[in-house]
Amino acid sequence: MEIERSIEKWNARWMIVSGRAVCTSCMESQALEDCEKAFCHADTCAVSNQESKHPWGSLHVILDYARG
Repeated sequence: MEIERSIEKWNARWMIVSGRAVCTSCMESQALEDCEKAFCHADTCAVSNQESKHPWGSLHVILDYARG
């Protein structure tokens, strides 16, 4: 159940569109190949904080945990 909540929380902040992680607040996006770089939110983004700088890494951790 914890995994599902983690995925729901991630999905509330992010969506994947054409292979890019898109912030649901500011609609800025990042390609998977740029996953090691910090995500660049719009200046007016309400969620541009430290925990939202690496969406691909966050998703990777969640999925690794799900795999066991």
